[in-house]
Amino acid sequence: MNGTLEKGPAKPRQKTHGGRPTRQAAAERDERLLEIAAQMFMEQGFDGTSMERLAEAAMIGKATLYARYADKSALFADVLRRRILLTYGPLEAEIEKDLKGKSLEAALLTIARRLLDLTLSPSSLALSRILAAQGARFPELGKLAVREGLYRQIQIVEKILMSFSGKHRYMTDDLSLAADLFLSIVLGRISRIALLGVQMEAGTLDRRVREAVRIFMRGLVEAPPKDHRDLNRNQANI
Repeated sequence: MNGTLEKGPAKPRQKTHGGRPTRQAAAERDERLLEIAAQMFMEQGFDGTSMERLAEAAMIGKATLYARYADKSALFADVLRRRILLTYGPLEAEIEKDLKGKSLEAALLTIARRLLDLTLSPSSLALSRILAAQGARFPELGKLAVREGLYRQIQIVEKILMSFSGKHRYMTDDLSLAADLFLSIVLGRISRIALLGVQMEAGTLDRRVREAVRIFMRGLVEAPPKDHRDLNRNQANI
């Protein structure tokens, strides 16, 4: 027997420097890149944002950036997708929690206020101005905003209407169209003038939202039959 100890198979050494980044590191790098890109787009606009300066700010090579994004419109599309994901995912969970025990009118008022706050935020307005300015050059960006942004809003409102369909009779069976019209009433003119840099006072905004929801309710919800109204009135007087 010799004096040496038997050794098991050598374990591979973990790479700590060089080589490809781990999946987590790559995801964190991409997230940071999109965050910096979003900030640059909002502050400097589409034309004022340079891929070269972005690569420098994100501390990545230009070759790496162009391997990931062929051009600036592709980068902006990912910025927009990230914005939509970070906005509407939490909003859907928040609305589902907050609407418990509320009436349909109160639920619509809640979602109207939340969507209005999001639409009128400085970051949303900045991205909307870019979309309006670049839509003719890059129509796919506008289609992306409609497909993943507007349609997501419609789905949120439609889900609320469906959740109250057992308590109310609606004047239409097309709840997707009803949700779309609701958004037009609540957001349409307000968002358009906000894009022009004109802001409404908070009191005026709140009054418009309340009236929009009330008018929408009167157009969507069928009034109960007269005998039911009389019954409800009699029960209230007992």
